[in-house]
Amino acid sequence: MMMSSAKPVQSLAVITLTFLMIAGSLGLSSGMTKEELEYRPLTLSEVTKLFAQKGLKLEAVAGEGFEDTVLFGIEPEIFRIHGSEDLVLIYPFSSHREREQLAGHYWRFNDEMMAMFLPYSQFFQTLTAKNMFIVYCPLLYIESLKTMGPDYASYVQRSKAIRELVLRDLNGGKTLVFRGEGQYWMVEIVLDCFGQFYKDDHGMGYESWSEASAIAKYKGDPGQIKSFSYTLEGTYGSYSGTRQTLSPDGLVRLGRGNGLVGKAEDKHSFSIQWNGQAEAFDLEADPFGMIRLPY
Repeated sequence: MMMSSAKPVQSLAVITLTFLMIAGSLGLSSGMTKEELEYRPLTLSEVTKLFAQKGLKLEAVAGEGFEDTVLFGIEPEIFRIHGSEDLVLIYPFSSHREREQLAGHYWRFNDEMMAMFLPYSQFFQTLTAKNMFIVYCPLLYIESLKTMGPDYASYVQRSKAIRELVLRDLNGGKTLVFRGEGQYWMVEIVLDCFGQFYKDDHGMGYESWSEASAIAKYKGDPGQIKSFSYTLEGTYGSYSGTRQTLSPDGLVRLGRGNGLVGKAEDKHSFSIQWNGQAEAFDLEADPFGMIRLPY
């Protein structure tokens, strides 16, 4: 009896310790409920701490000279990424709902944003995470893009790291891979997506986002393809297009689209017409999320 009664006590101690460690790492009180942990707004210190953990230490920059970056009445906190001249502007809205209503969604930027951020970067990117609106302004010029030298390689690396950080760590998102194959063609879709609830004074809200990138490969001689048209159909939408040429290895990028699928169980299909021929097949989720084609 003494041995069996010790197990629940030990388990309870482990659970309590684990919860306190999680709460402590976020700077939260251990008395918060699971729902409060999930729905609450982010703090600036949490965001900058996570950037640093991912090797992107943010160093504060004085606001002088950045007076024109006030967006929707919100002044940004301005940082440089350590070891570079790249800027990161973080706009801390009071709530998830306020940010969504004023600054828009994950992918959105409007004319006002274009006019505001282009002087700082020709390749600025806008991202959102709960109540935070984040603008990444890399110091990269058209010349660097054309030569694809070291500056371009550094930009690609940082841009990808920031996108992954915001998608996965701040928004709790994920990447799904879907693949299908017929006799002549194969296609692969990489879907970045997230969906999250939030809670504020107006009640519960929900925000979701997804973006799919697709690549197709012709199994035969690419030189025989004069032109082709395709359609990708998903549970919540579709997109289509026409292409003229393939790369020497038979690959072609089909671009990006929103709203194809939202989860691994959703169904979607691919159809294609070329040289008087046609083929269609369904795509299935890769359970391991492995990307096989070069993106």
